[in-house]
Amino acid sequence: MAEKKEVKSGLSLAAFEIIVILSLVIGLASIGYDWITKNIGGLKPVYYKIIFAIINFYARFTIFSIFLSFFLIILVIIYIIKEKEVRKKIMAKVLPNGAQAKIHLDSVIVENPKWKLVEAHINSDDASKWRLAILEADIILNDLLDSLQLHGESIGDKLKNIEQSDFNNLEQAWEAHKIRNAIAHQGSEFLLTQKEAKRVIKLYQSVFDEFEII
Repeated sequence: MAEKKEVKSGLSLAAFEIIVILSLVIGLASIGYDWITKNIGGLKPVYYKIIFAIINFYARFTIFSIFLSFFLIILVIIYIIKEKEVRKKIMAKVLPNGAQAKIHLDSVIVENPKWKLVEAHINSDDASKWRLAILEADIILNDLLDSLQLHGESIGDKLKNIEQSDFNNLEQAWEAHKIRNAIAHQGSEFLLTQKEAKRVIKLYQSVFDEFEII
């Protein structure tokens, strides 16, 4: 009988602990539920404000991007128009009388008789004409620099007044002009192969291609 009583008291103690734990859990859950219920009304406006602020920012950013895009497009159009006007003015000064400029698909195709003569000289089998090709190309360079309204008595002086950022092939122009000066000063004593002459003409061509005058 005594053993049965001890078992009953042990079972009763375990049941009591379970009931206490469940009561605490239910009580804490009840308190948490009441707090959420009371404060959810205050949390909603904050949540809505954040969402509204994000939507408002996105809308303003989108509108700003649209106006900025239109503004940049207008600037590009103005730049293209101005660039074409400047190119036409340069060609009008650089191209000699009789030169032809054709308009094709909004691009200007230039036929410069001076450059045609340079090409004829450089492709000749006559060594003297290779030198002449370089001299003629240097004349075109001088015309180009004059059209850009650069100050200076000589081509060298004009090249010194050019900013590197405004003249992508400035180094090529300098190198070609120095070789031209050597040919002019040394004459036949300056050794010039056709391969080297063509390389120098390529230097001039890179300058003229930049300004689209050939």
